[in-house]
Amino acid sequence: MIITDSAIILHSRKYSETSKILTVYSAEHGKLSLLAKGARSPKSKFGASLEALSHSSITVYKKPQRDLHLITKAETATPLRRIAEDYTRLTVGLAIAELTSVTQEPEEANAAVFELLRSTLELLNKAQDNEYALLVSYQIRLADIMGFAPNFSVCFVSGAIVVPTDSPECLFSISDGGAMSPEISQFREGFVFEPATLALLQRIAACELTEVLSVAIPELQKAQIHDFFAQYFGFHLDRRFHYRTQKLILHTD
Repeated sequence: MIITDSAIILHSRKYSETSKILTVYSAEHGKLSLLAKGARSPKSKFGASLEALSHSSITVYKKPQRDLHLITKAETATPLRRIAEDYTRLTVGLAIAELTSVTQEPEEANAAVFELLRSTLELLNKAQDNEYALLVSYQIRLADIMGFAPNFSVCFVSGAIVVPTDSPECLFSISDGGAMSPEISQFREGFVFEPATLALLQRIAACELTEVLSVAIPELQKAQIHDFFAQYFGFHLDRRFHYRTQKLILHTD
């Protein structure tokens, strides 16, 4: 079966002397593994359309009952070249791609995930500063799409609004997906946020995606936020979860 789809290239690796194996996330077919014959040759017909973090239109020969399919044509749909031109943008982009790859099942399409991925990378391509905030935003919104949205602003027990400055530390229940008011947290255990960190998460969660780049995140908060999401996704996906790019992301400034 021949299919044509819009796709984000999540990852590529060398295969034989001239080819590549790709992981892509496509609009209508979800996560696909593809073989691109001749993609590494100097005269490749694919050009730059199969580089990681590219948004391309692809044509694929999809074989029934096979995990690896043959890509026969690819053209750049939206140029995202600026991502690779900057170390910070690149490491954040690779983390977004990795998160997408490890959380999505093969060949299960989700239009909302694709649109979030596409729009986030387009914003990252234009970013001048605060790129890490886009990764935080992506994690919050992806968890929401997948059915376990974190609520940083309302106590999951009492329904009270959680004000970070009301307590020297703020607790969050990873299993219940919600913050705790000071009255509740004194009797429970949970992930411990510094008030400034929880305030940043509340702000990003409330932002429109286009406003996220206005949020600056200090290094101390980056580390705490990173640890939180590793635990949060790990619990709700029932697997050990970490980024291979973690050390790069936390030292991008």
